[in-house]
Amino acid sequence: MADPYAIVFEKISKTFKNAREPSVYETNLKIEKGSFVTILGASGCGKTTLLKMVNRLYEPSTGRVLINGEDVSKTSPTLLRRKMGYVIQQVGLFQHMTVEQNVATVPEVLGWDKQKINQRIDELLRLVKLSPEEFRKRYPGQLSGGQQQRVGIARAMAADPSILLMDEPFGAIDAINRSILQDEILRIQKKLHKTILFVTHDIMEALKLGDKVIIMNHGEIQQYDEPLAILQNPANPFVRSLVHSEDLLQRMAFIKARDVMNTGVNNLVAGDQEPAVGEEESLKDVLLLLLRTQADYVRVESKDKVTVGCISFQELKKI
Repeated sequence: MADPYAIVFEKISKTFKNAREPSVYETNLKIEKGSFVTILGASGCGKTTLLKMVNRLYEPSTGRVLINGEDVSKTSPTLLRRKMGYVIQQVGLFQHMTVEQNVATVPEVLGWDKQKINQRIDELLRLVKLSPEEFRKRYPGQLSGGQQQRVGIARAMAADPSILLMDEPFGAIDAINRSILQDEILRIQKKLHKTILFVTHDIMEALKLGDKVIIMNHGEIQQYDEPLAILQNPANPFVRSLVHSEDLLQRMAFIKARDVMNTGVNNLVAGDQEPAVGEEESLKDVLLLLLRTQADYVRVESKDKVTVGCISFQELKKI
């Protein structure tokens, strides 16, 4: 049976030289393949240290990291890093190289032929919503911050790694472009099913993006669970205070329509004129739609626009 885990931390810890306490205390953790996991916490809580032990930018003081079942300490750091994407806040593009040269960096090192590299550049630029015709020959200095970050994501995925490490990649982006980039990385992950480990100090970003969220404080994991489970059942007072679990509207923002819809046969009325939402819409959006239209309920539609359920105030009251 295939190993279901992309990343496994076994008794991992990290204590830096001359430090009084570990940056990361002994940790055991398993990240499933194809999952989007966010690591949330304040500055200095150990989240970036945990991330950097995956690609051996930091060597653990104790324990080991397994990638797809293999101990990373048995592989050279250079070879290891070529097998996974890495995106940071400062983007890290080579300023003297064009967009196409930046994206081609790892494939060229790996010896890909020129035609394959050119096809990959076009494919990835389209994936991150940058026209190859318009952006291939540009230099990073000719791009906006959001565009540079898109190129950074494209470069990280150039060699088609199964794992993507992202260290506060949108931290320096303005709020509007940050929201757009969040939507883009979600779209990309759903399409390509990469395993993503994403560090952030932004609570809303962590809850929006993560299939699961790791919450850290003072080098220790406080909770590792799905966003809704964390909001409904915070593990301790620290987590409760951090995510404001008593905030009903915030909680509704992370509950999907499909999670609470009434699927009774009598409710699935073909051709109904009541307003409709998609299965992935949040209950916060459902509530706003009900209030705005004063409808008795909203229909929930599948991607194929088939009515699969409905939500009324009765369902919302159960939250």
